[in-house]
Amino acid sequence: MKYILIVEDDVALREGLTNALQNNTLQAYAASNLDDARRILDERTFDLLLLDCNLPDGSGIDLCREVTATKDTPVIFLTVRDAEIDEVTAFRAGACDYIRKPFSLTILQERIAAALRKHLPNHIYEDAHFRFDFTELTFSADGQRVILSSTEQKLLAVFCNHKGQILERQTLVDRIWSCDSDYIDENALSVTVKRLRDKLGADCIGTVYGMGYVWKGAKK
Repeated sequence: MKYILIVEDDVALREGLTNALQNNTLQAYAASNLDDARRILDERTFDLLLLDCNLPDGSGIDLCREVTATKDTPVIFLTVRDAEIDEVTAFRAGACDYIRKPFSLTILQERIAAALRKHLPNHIYEDAHFRFDFTELTFSADGQRVILSSTEQKLLAVFCNHKGQILERQTLVDRIWSCDSDYIDENALSVTVKRLRDKLGADCIGTVYGMGYVWKGAKK
C-alpha cells in the first residue's frame, strides 16, 4: 500500500481528488492548509505529496522545501499558477513534477504512478567510511557514533541525496532553513558545514569556490 497526502484548500477538489485517487493499492489523506499538512506529516510517513502552491496560511513551496530537505519523498504540484518562475521555483524547492489546473485526471494518475515507480527510498547512506540512517537518526564514521544537531542532520541529508552534485549556497540555505531563509545570516551555512567537517572529516565535503559545496563522502 502506498500513501499520498493531498494538500488543497478547495473543498470540492480536495474531496474529489481523495475519492478519485484512492484504490486498493493507494490510500489518500487530505489537508486543507499547511498547518494541517505538517501535523499529518508528523504522524505518519507518505510516499508522495500532491501539493497546491496557494494555501490559506502560506505557500506550498515552503512545505516542499521542508519535506525534501530531509526526506526523499516525491512532491507533485497541482496549481493554477502558470508563470514560468513559479514552475522553476517549485523545481528548485525539490518538486519532481508540476501540473497546471485545469488538468486531466487520467494524466494526473499517470504522473503519480510514474513518480511512485521512480521513487526509491534512500533513508540509509553507506560508503567505505560512513553509515547514516536518517530514519533512526543514527550516524557513524569508521564505526564510531557521531552526534549531529538537527540542522547538521538536514544539511547532511541534502548532501547525501545529491552526492557528487555541486549545490549552490542559496539552494542549501533554502532547503535547510525553509521560509526563514531570508532572515538567516550568510555565515550560518558556513558554520554548519564547518561543524560537519569537524565531526566527519574535512575531505568529505568539498568547496567549489564561487558556486557552493559538493558531498564527496569517503575517499576512494
